[in-house]
Amino acid sequence: MSRSWTLVFALLALIGATALAIDWALSQSAVQHRLAEHVATRVTDRLAANRRLVDESKLRVLLCGTSSPLANAERAGPCAAIIVGGAIWLIDAGGGAWKNLMLWQIPGERVRGVLLTHFHSDHIQELGEVNLQSWASGRPAPLAVYGGPGVERIAQGFMMAYASDKAHRIDHHGAALMPEASYPMIPSVVARADGRPLGEGESARVFEHDGLSVTAIGVNHAPVVPAYAYRFDYKGRSVVVSGDTVHSPALARAAKGADVILHEAQAQDLVAVLAQVMRKAGNSTLAQIFDDIPSYHTAPAEAAALANEAGARLLVLTHLTPPVPHWLAERVFVGQAKTVRPQGTLLAKDGMLLTLEPGSERIAVRQLD
Repeated sequence: MSRSWTLVFALLALIGATALAIDWALSQSAVQHRLAEHVATRVTDRLAANRRLVDESKLRVLLCGTSSPLANAERAGPCAAIIVGGAIWLIDAGGGAWKNLMLWQIPGERVRGVLLTHFHSDHIQELGEVNLQSWASGRPAPLAVYGGPGVERIAQGFMMAYASDKAHRIDHHGAALMPEASYPMIPSVVARADGRPLGEGESARVFEHDGLSVTAIGVNHAPVVPAYAYRFDYKGRSVVVSGDTVHSPALARAAKGADVILHEAQAQDLVAVLAQVMRKAGNSTLAQIFDDIPSYHTAPAEAAALANEAGARLLVLTHLTPPVPHWLAERVFVGQAKTVRPQGTLLAKDGMLLTLEPGSERIAVRQLD
């Protein structure tokens, strides 16, 4: 046998022996416990670090879901988190968003409220989970839920659906640990003085909290009513989240001077392709849906034009339709936006964290693991 083959067999034997040793070690309870302790310590360390991040007097935006109703393995449903001064405010609660927040070890007990842009299922489907899990994490007070007229029914419906789960947890862990008083969702209706939904371009103050001022702006997602965007202002820095809407000059005026605009984006040419494919496949229902949806969404170039009108420093394209691989999304969505806005446009990605420090014009962008 040649020397080279001898070395190969010796190496394979070493690998086999190492694998057996590792397998034996992992079967030992002491090793298992040590590894579990190591993982748990890393989680708690990161939670502590993120609590410090939440407590800082900086305006932060964490994208916890950047997809649309069409399934995307890389993206959760629509959700953004505004983080400032010890509190977390969620805009919408799409499917998978809470799982992302847990994976990143964002402190759930710091969630203070949810602002719903509208009541399409992909924007509200995880509201019950947000409420239950933030309560189970130690949220000290009821969860505020803001939205247009009808938000009362949304909150009440989720609380009814989760009533048994809540009762089981209190029975199991005890009322001292899981106090019923902090469980409820408290809906707050944002509307005109006469109770009707805000019309396109109309605005209303939602709340002020420790220097954070939040304003709702009516947008055009017809026939969906109410439909709101939200503007967040904190110590001279500002973020606008469009919700679902067609291109709206009124929203551009309301977003004037914003540092960041998070705007939905739908590649209409690709949606037309999907309609053609569905029609050829004999699926007339989906073909018609794809024919219909361009009428109440915004193309990337239109979102870029709005950001230019508003004078925004940064445009982040989110709620991406249709779902495409990340490299294609960059080329299609950002490429179309750059035809009217060559600079200052990013493609949203789950885990993207934007930091806006008061007294500065800088927008720091990084990706959470």
